[in-house]
Amino acid sequence: MKRHRVRLRPKARAARRSTVGRAAGVAALAAAAALVLMLKPWERVSLPTVGWGPLGKFLAVESAVVQGVPPEAAHELEAALALVPGEPWGPFEAQRRAELLLERFAWLEQVSASRSWLRRSAFFMAVPRGAVAAVSGARRLGPGPAWLGEDGRLFSAPAGVVPAEGLPRLDLAGWPDGAELAPAARLIAAAAAPDALPANPSAFAYDAREKGWRVELEDGTRLVWGGPEWTPEKLVRLREVLADAGPRLGRGFTADLRYFEDGRILVRP
Repeated sequence: MKRHRVRLRPKARAARRSTVGRAAGVAALAAAAALVLMLKPWERVSLPTVGWGPLGKFLAVESAVVQGVPPEAAHELEAALALVPGEPWGPFEAQRRAELLLERFAWLEQVSASRSWLRRSAFFMAVPRGAVAAVSGARRLGPGPAWLGEDGRLFSAPAGVVPAEGLPRLDLAGWPDGAELAPAARLIAAAAAPDALPANPSAFAYDAREKGWRVELEDGTRLVWGGPEWTPEKLVRLREVLADAGPRLGRGFTADLRYFEDGRILVRP
């Protein structure tokens, strides 16, 4: 059987080559982006400060601005960037300095960097860490108030960086130094959730003798919570108990949940 060869017209061949070329270009860019993210070249690539001539002038950075935090904290971060006005920054230098800020300041959750080539400026958006409680009674962590982070780690931050409104107080005077606080952070976050308790929690304190937590609510109610285990179940059962007995108790009663595993919650005026 005689075979016939199919030949594309010149325009069709050109269109096909163009499509293949574009696909190859996109694939190459994707591979390059993945390689950059994997290698993080900004951690080890920097430009020398001299000898760049016209290129050095194009890469020069005259100012660096930090946003997202109060002015006093922003000035501290800007000083830590150690910018020498007019020095050339390579394409990864802004990201490298953002990483340095994260390493130096424990109260930062994230720092993103951008750059204006026309203005010769670098901009850094700083995001403070989230907190579940304002801390007292802990060893000094650094300048500024102490906080318990959402991840259970303690940190200090300059005044005004962490919004304190609505956060409960956490007294760690009896807490064993170096002990894990992540379960306590989960307890505080769960207790502060909307409608979790009859009133918002205002204070948590660790009772070293009982090896458990005591909670005060804004309406005067006191909770002898015990350990952080069974927190979701305790909250559900406590709401049921208070729905039944709360109207008879009035305000300012005490609920003892230390015997929850035995099936008991003791409520007294």
